[in-house]
Amino acid sequence: MHFYWAGAWIVDRAGRPLYTDFACAWAAEVQAPYGAAAVLYDPAEFVKIQTALLGVSDPLYPNWPYPPTFFFLFAPFSALPYLWGFIAWDVTTLAGCLVIVYLIVRRRAAMALVLSSPFTAWNLLAGQSGFVTASPLGASLLLLERQPVLAGVSIGCLSYKAQFGLMLPLALAASHRWRAFASAAVTAAVLAGASMAAFGPAVWEIFPRGVFEQANLILLSGGQDDPLADWGRIQTVYGLMRDLGGSGTLAALAQGLTTVGAGIVVRMVWRSAARYALQAAALSSAALIATPYAFVYDMAAIAIPRAFLAKDQMNCGLLRREQTILLALFGACLAALVIFGDSPYRTTFGSVPLGPVVVVTLLGLILRRAVGRAREPAIFVYG
Repeated sequence: MHFYWAGAWIVDRAGRPLYTDFACAWAAEVQAPYGAAAVLYDPAEFVKIQTALLGVSDPLYPNWPYPPTFFFLFAPFSALPYLWGFIAWDVTTLAGCLVIVYLIVRRRAAMALVLSSPFTAWNLLAGQSGFVTASPLGASLLLLERQPVLAGVSIGCLSYKAQFGLMLPLALAASHRWRAFASAAVTAAVLAGASMAAFGPAVWEIFPRGVFEQANLILLSGGQDDPLADWGRIQTVYGLMRDLGGSGTLAALAQGLTTVGAGIVVRMVWRSAARYALQAAALSSAALIATPYAFVYDMAAIAIPRAFLAKDQMNCGLLRREQTILLALFGACLAALVIFGDSPYRTTFGSVPLGPVVVVTLLGLILRRAVGRAREPAIFVYG
């Protein structure tokens, strides 16, 4: 609230929208219903739209990277005045994530996993979509055992950020959950068809151009020489390697090996007799590290693997040094919220993205429980 009253969050002292991630989405959504959805994927036109609606001549986000299905998700919030739309978006998406985490763990205290996360603070300040990514990811895994069709619907809804669904088909195939697989494919197709009907077929024809422009800006451009493509903002192995000075080829190779490794872990765990909570935790962790394109706000979805891990801990007890490592990870994330580096969008110690280190370590803890439970007995069991 301090930032709001100081005119540094949501709106300035005169009530004008401050340029944030939410402002970018709000400007796009306001324009979409007026037959301009396809125009949003033209960088020059999108800059003009943001300038007209928000008064920014040099917007931080000159590209619109989301698929047309995103317009359905954001529509209710763009119908509100900017201030109330921002607040409603933050409250609604956070509440959805909190509900999913509670249903996974079945303890009210589990919601502290979300509320205490530094990544939660980033989402709330920027009005970003990390909670939206977390909710269908968590809901699909929550429903998969007993309601595979509904689980597939949740997976299909995650197609608004398809890069986080790379590992899901692999897990479904490895565990022979074909009903969920088919449901996910049908849901994604229905959403795409509905957006085509609502905004015209041209929107899907030009959408790949927007994706390419965004990839060129974020992943292929000058990095530290370009403030719009600061590698420290990219919370992936690719971003980590580029931030440490590696070439694009080396970073792509490291990311490729990471993605393949994550796929091997997912297939192994989902074909094993590991407890379902650990399978779900491994898959949701792997989903966050398999993509080269993820920002600090996307890391809010780490609440999902942490919730499934907590569920298994409560049911089967803790392993030695497990909580110490988890506390160290939390401390590292908390420190990263304070130590920004040279950019307000950067979560770093100096100049190193922290996200992939945190998620890979978490996946290691999950894998340790999944494959080493017989050799290392629990030292404490919750009542």
